[in-house]
Amino acid sequence: MSKRARKQPEAGQVTYFVVQTYVANAKGLIAEEPKPATGHDHALRLFERYRDIRAGVVAFSRTGDPTTGDWADAVILARHGKVPAEIDLMEPYEADEWEKVA
Repeated sequence: MSKRARKQPEAGQVTYFVVQTYVANAKGLIAEEPKPATGHDHALRLFERYRDIRAGVVAFSRTGDPTTGDWADAVILARHGKVPAEIDLMEPYEADEWEKVA
């Protein structure tokens, strides 16, 4: 996987931080309501809160322009437990490439 520097969002772009939790039942994994986070650190705190009480949890960010619908691929901040296979297609977070988004 290529290493690309994380840049500040361009004008009109925003970065959303989300924690997605999953519960397991006889039918498989069920996604719960996504939990929005106010930033990177908040997403990781939410991740820690749910990691031991859910079948799976993933924290990620996504940057794009909501007016044009142009979005970059989601970036995984942290993952734990059972999560859907498509999570493996998300770009992993690389701490040395991160620039704090205001």
